[in-house]
Amino acid sequence: MASEYAEPHSADLDSIAKAFGLVVINWGNAEQSLDMLIALLWQSFPTRAYSRKIPMMLAPKLEFGRKAFAAVDALRPFQQEAESVFAEFDRLSNLRHDLIHGAVASLAPVDGHFVLNRFDIHDGFHHVREVRIPVAAYPHLVRDLVNLGGNAYKVAAKVFDLAKTLDEKVEDEL
Repeated sequence: MASEYAEPHSADLDSIAKAFGLVVINWGNAEQSLDMLIALLWQSFPTRAYSRKIPMMLAPKLEFGRKAFAAVDALRPFQQEAESVFAEFDRLSNLRHDLIHGAVASLAPVDGHFVLNRFDIHDGFHHVREVRIPVAAYPHLVRDLVNLGGNAYKVAAKVFDLAKTLDEKVEDEL
């Protein structure tokens, strides 16, 4: 499907920019909280055996976080909550990736879907894949991303409080 171009202030362009922008903004908020959590795990707990350096990409962050919560006794009370957050990142990441790295194929919805074209590389060759996302799914996606950001922040805040408490106990023992 060939890309359609619109005037800079068309309603279709504004609509798709808002929809995609809400995903970008809310994903950024969620991943910022995940980054805070991973930094806390890396800097304040005995977790460096699970990664040679602090993870930067999403999949290594989630793998590191899962290992840390499973291995460090002090973190186990938060393991289930953290795993729920990690599972949501897993669930939402492919759609987010398609949106961010895809090219808009039509500014106006087609049959109730936003349509993108996405280049994938398989076996050293580029393949174009059409991505169709139901317009009706956007409010749910944005809600899920807002919740993900809030839940990731809550886990990070609990781990921060735990790290502070453990630091205070060490200082008291000195």
